[in-house]
Amino acid sequence: MYVASMLIIITVMGYLSYVKSTEMMENKIGGMALQNVQQMSKRIEKIIEGYEDRSLLVVGNKEIQKQLDGELSDEMERIENNNSNTAFLSNLVNSRNDVDSVYLFGEKGFSYHYSPRDSTPAYNPYIYDHSLELWYKQIREADGQAVYFGIHKSFITPWKAESGPVFCFGRAEKDFNSRGEIIGVTLYEIDPKEIMDILSEIDYDGSGMNVIIDGTGQIVGDKDGIRLSSMLGVQLEQKHQGIFSKRIDGEKVLVVYNKLETAPWTLVGMLRGSELMKEANDIRFYMLSLGVLFSAIGILLALIIASTVHRPLQKMIRAMHKAKNGDFDVRLEDKREDEFGYLFIHFNEMVAHIKELINELYVQKLLEQDLQLKMLGSQINAHFLYNTLDSVHWIARINKVDDISTMVFGLSRYLRLSLSEGRDEVYVSEVVQLIDSYIMIQKVRYQDKFTLLLKADTSLADFKALKFIFQPIVENAIYHGLEKKTGKGRLDVAFIRECNCMKFIVADDGAGISDDKLSELQLILKGGEPQDNRNFALRNINSQIKIAYGPQYGIEIHSRYGEGTTVTMTIPLTKRDQVKHAS
Repeated sequence: MYVASMLIIITVMGYLSYVKSTEMMENKIGGMALQNVQQMSKRIEKIIEGYEDRSLLVVGNKEIQKQLDGELSDEMERIENNNSNTAFLSNLVNSRNDVDSVYLFGEKGFSYHYSPRDSTPAYNPYIYDHSLELWYKQIREADGQAVYFGIHKSFITPWKAESGPVFCFGRAEKDFNSRGEIIGVTLYEIDPKEIMDILSEIDYDGSGMNVIIDGTGQIVGDKDGIRLSSMLGVQLEQKHQGIFSKRIDGEKVLVVYNKLETAPWTLVGMLRGSELMKEANDIRFYMLSLGVLFSAIGILLALIIASTVHRPLQKMIRAMHKAKNGDFDVRLEDKREDEFGYLFIHFNEMVAHIKELINELYVQKLLEQDLQLKMLGSQINAHFLYNTLDSVHWIARINKVDDISTMVFGLSRYLRLSLSEGRDEVYVSEVVQLIDSYIMIQKVRYQDKFTLLLKADTSLADFKALKFIFQPIVENAIYHGLEKKTGKGRLDVAFIRECNCMKFIVADDGAGISDDKLSELQLILKGGEPQDNRNFALRNINSQIKIAYGPQYGIEIHSRYGEGTTVTMTIPLTKRDQVKHAS
C-alpha cells in the first residue's frame, strides 16, 4: 500500500507538473507569437494606409474624371488629357516604385491603363465589359470606400504566364462637379513583395507560418503565394485577438491571431506544437527519469519500513496465540522505545490482569457455591417455620382458641407472601392477600376497634408490583389514625385501575393530621429535606416508587385534623420485572 500510494503520488505530481509547465510554455510562446503578429499587423496596416492615401489623390484629380466621363471635344484635347494623366500617374507610381498597374474603367466605356513596365499608356484598350465582374460590383457597392482583395492573380490579365501574384484593391470614382454619381472605378495592382516579406520575416524556427484571411476564412495573403485562395480551416473567435490550441490532421497547432483595423482581414500565426514543445518533451523525459529513480528509492524504503514493522508484529502475534490457548504466563521481553514497546508493556499488563481476574473469578465461584448452600439452608429453615406455625394453628383450632388460631394463620400466610421466594415483585393478587393477612392479625389485636372494607379490581390480578410498599401505608392508617380515635373506626382499602396506572388508596376516619405536620409530609413527598428522622417509612416508600417506576409516580396524602386521612399511591401497570432489588 505504501509503494502503491507513493507511485500514485509521484505519477500524479509528475503529470500535473508536466501539464502545468507545458501550459506555461504554451502561454509564453503564444504570447511572444501574438506580439509578433501584432507588430506585423501594424506594419501591414501602415502599408495599406499608404495605399489608401495615394488612391485618394487619384479620386480627386479632375483630368482623370474627364477621361472616365469621356467629355473631350476633339482629338487634341484627348491627347493632352492622356499626357496629363500619364504624367500624374507616373509621379504617383514613382513615389514608391511598388505599383504594377493602375486600371481606370469608366461607366461609359472609356478606360485607361498605366503601368511603369509599359512605355506607352493604353487608352481605352479593353473591349471586354468588366462591369459584369464580381470585383467591379464590390467596388461600386463600396460607394467610394477602398475595397481590398488581397494577394492573388491579376483580375485583368490572369492568362499571362509571366504575371505573378499582385496585391489588388480598388475605389469607385465619383463626379465631384455634379451630384457625386459614380462615373467609374480604379483598380490598383501593387507588387506584394513588401507584405510577403513581412509575413516571411518570422517563421517560428521553420515550425509555422503567417497568413492573412478575410471574413470567410479564405487566405488572401501568405509569404510565398502557395496557399492563396485556399481556406484556413480553423474557426476563430469573435475577439479582436487571441491564442488557442487546435488539432489539425492529428497534430497539435498553436494559433494566434490579430484583426487588422484598416482592412476586414485577420493576420493569423500558426505554430506546430511538435517543434515548439521540444523543451516540454525534455522536461517530460527529465520528470519521468526522476519518477523512476524516486520510485526505486521509495520501494527500498518501503521494504525497510515494512521489515521494522513486521518483526515485532509477528512476535506479538505469537504471544497472543499463546494467550489465546490459555498460557497467561507469556510475556514480551523486547524493550523498545517506539510504539511497539508501548504495546508490549500494555500486553504484558493485560495478560497479568487477565490471570488475576481468572483467579478472582475462581474464588468468586467458590463463594457463590457456598452462598447457594446457605440459601438452601435458609429455605429449609423457612419451611420449618411455616410447618411449625401451621401445627400451632391446628392445635389452637382443636382447643377452640380462635384468636390464637386466626393470628397464627394470618401470620403464616403473611410470612409466606412476604418472603415470596426472594422476589421483589409479586402479583397484585398476592399483594391483596398480603394486606388481607396483615389486617386479619391487626383485627384480632384491636378486636372491634375498626371495620374493614377491602376492594380490588380483578383486572389488576396479573400485574406486578413491589411487595414491600403497601403494608406500611395500612400500618400507618391503623397506628396513627384509628388507634388514636375514640370509639369504633372505619378503614377502606382499594386497588383501582385508572388508564395505565394502579391507584392504591387507604382511607381512615381516625384522628387525622394537623396542618403544620401535613405540610411537612407533603413537602417531604415532593423531595424536600426532612427536619428529623420521623416519617421514615413513608419517605422510604415514596423514594422506592420513584426509583423503580419514575419521578411521575409516588404518594399523595390528604387529611383533616379530627376527621381522617387518605393516602393515594400511584404506580404504572407492568407485567415484567422492571426493577430488581429496588428496596
